[in-house]
Amino acid sequence: MTVRSRSHGLKWLLVGLLILGGLLTAASLLLDPWLRRKLEEQVTERSAGRYQLHVAELHTSWWRRSVRLRGVRLEPGSAARFRGAGAQWPRATLELKELFITGIGVGALLRHGVLPVERLLLDAPRVHVLALPGAASSKNNKPLYEQLPFQLAGIRVRSLEVRGLEARYGPGRQPLALLRRGDVHARDILLSAAGAADTQRIGYAASLEVRAAGVVAAVQAHRLALAAVRFSSEAHRLTLDSLRVVPARTGGAKGAMQVALVLPHLALTGLQTADLQRRQFRADSLLFERPRITFKPPAVPPPALHKLLAPYFDQVQLAHAVINHGQGRITGNRRSPQVYDVVLSGRNLRIDAVGARDVSRVYYGQAWAGQTGAGAVLLDAPNYRLAYQRMRLATEPGLLQLEEVTLVPTLSPAALNRRKHHQSPHLTVRLPYLRLLGFNYAALANRKTLAVQQVEARHPRIKVAGDGRFALNPEKSVATPDAIGRLPFRVDIRQLRVTDCNMYFTYLSPQSERAGSMSLNRLQGTITNITNDPRRMTNTHPVVARVSGWIQNQCHVRATFWLPLLDPQGRHRVEGMFGAAPITMLNSITQPCRLVGFKSGQIKHVFVQMRADRRHIEGIMRAQYADLQLTFLAKDGGADHKNLLSRVKSKLVNVVVIRDENPRRRGTLKPGYIQSRRDLRLSVFSLWRQGLVSGMLNSIGVPQKMAQTFSEAE
Repeated sequence: MTVRSRSHGLKWLLVGLLILGGLLTAASLLLDPWLRRKLEEQVTERSAGRYQLHVAELHTSWWRRSVRLRGVRLEPGSAARFRGAGAQWPRATLELKELFITGIGVGALLRHGVLPVERLLLDAPRVHVLALPGAASSKNNKPLYEQLPFQLAGIRVRSLEVRGLEARYGPGRQPLALLRRGDVHARDILLSAAGAADTQRIGYAASLEVRAAGVVAAVQAHRLALAAVRFSSEAHRLTLDSLRVVPARTGGAKGAMQVALVLPHLALTGLQTADLQRRQFRADSLLFERPRITFKPPAVPPPALHKLLAPYFDQVQLAHAVINHGQGRITGNRRSPQVYDVVLSGRNLRIDAVGARDVSRVYYGQAWAGQTGAGAVLLDAPNYRLAYQRMRLATEPGLLQLEEVTLVPTLSPAALNRRKHHQSPHLTVRLPYLRLLGFNYAALANRKTLAVQQVEARHPRIKVAGDGRFALNPEKSVATPDAIGRLPFRVDIRQLRVTDCNMYFTYLSPQSERAGSMSLNRLQGTITNITNDPRRMTNTHPVVARVSGWIQNQCHVRATFWLPLLDPQGRHRVEGMFGAAPITMLNSITQPCRLVGFKSGQIKHVFVQMRADRRHIEGIMRAQYADLQLTFLAKDGGADHKNLLSRVKSKLVNVVVIRDENPRRRGTLKPGYIQSRRDLRLSVFSLWRQGLVSGMLNSIGVPQKMAQTFSEAE
């Protein structure tokens, strides 16, 4: 071929290309308006006039195989109806700055195959949903891949991007939901039957990344605000930043739950997104960072957590759950519990029916461990406040440790009695250290059983104040051993150890209008087999309490108590021993409360045995003492609380009644017989005191009947 012929052929090729380019350009100029009109008509036709589409610009490029739409607006038609058959359509508007589709496979489009698309970009979409379709409208909807146009077998998009999404839901200036900005990036979207069947995909996509900022919503009479959300299926991670939930000012039903929550950060990691389509939720960890929650429970308790999740998931597994430096408070409850600085971690959680049935789990978790700062709750609300400064717990070794525990009344003794309209113990407790070992958390959570191997209380300080100017409580006392047997839940404490306990008692006498006081000091004690389980608690295997300490820091005392908690008659027995001490140590309580004092006397040794039931207490006291003299006081006496009558009475009683020493010289020890009737309105401690008073009075010479009457006087 000559050079001239080659040049001639090249010219014709260029001419052909120019003609083809011209034809394509002309086709494009004709196609773009037609395609824009066709799109607008298709939307109106397929929605039965419910929507109208307006496209300001549409440009196609054959070379880039792309379509670009600008100024897109989708809105309800002028005569649109969204009732009846139209209820399946949402009432909404959409504005889109730009829609850009590139890399369109035209051949696949003509063959009605799977249409490949290189990139799909939605720039600055603004969505306003006025009303969502009814709940029943989507029951018979076909899958999305069966609703594709042009009889396509599917669409495969390599990259889908949504930039700067704004969304609103609800009418008016206060929408029910608001998204200020959202960005979505999905990769390898296969919108086809194969994509729907691929269990490794998320909504047809191989991977998905979502970022959202400025989320506001109204949910169940609450307002929710969220600063930022980030989700990545490839990283298997979901994070929330600055979540706030507050109850709405109006609209809440009476007795409904209310929650106020501030959550600076939440992180869910290791989320197996592919399992979500199989109704299975699996993740490695869930972290709540510095949550602050105030919770008002509903009047009707809600279903358990696993039942609330059941409509969405058949299986919920979480390897770890962590609360880091949280705090919580419950309102609408007389006890008003609150806790601060909570650090808690749970392991191997199953929040589903399987986990709920597993009696070895504690609140769905295989194990929990953590610690807290200060916590408080009202008891006998609002009369007492129970608080602690630090708490540690671990369910696997069964540890619960509390430090600086206090039980403090909120009222004075007189004010407390006035509120209750009768005498009530005014109790103050300070306990620096309390530890429970072998605590069966699972038994408590699942079977309402308090099962503990050992309880240790160190250095407790207990103050009890009474005011006798008020009437007795007309109800039966619950401070009795058999009351434990009547508890509505199972108790099984193998051992309770108390070290260095100090108890202080005061009583305001209505007779003298003066307060008496007494103390028990440096008490050490061990109590075993505290249970109301009939298999463990019998008359032959009762509670056994062994206690030793000092009375008024002057008299050493040891006592053993045998307490069958399930005995229907409340039968139990006590043995005790008192060491040497001046009997005048009792004046601080006897003089103000009984107007009787001890002028002199020395206790050498006292041994006492008592048996009691729901009717009375009886027994024997063997007291060795010397140089005993009583003195009677007068309410209207002088500085020494004595008058002529009290002096004569003291002289007469000491000469005629009182046995000044026991045993007398060359004599035998005269025992004191214990006999006193029980008033079920009084505690078992009052019954034991009655027995000691009865035995002591009979030991020093007071006739038994008189001693009984005196011991029963309140």
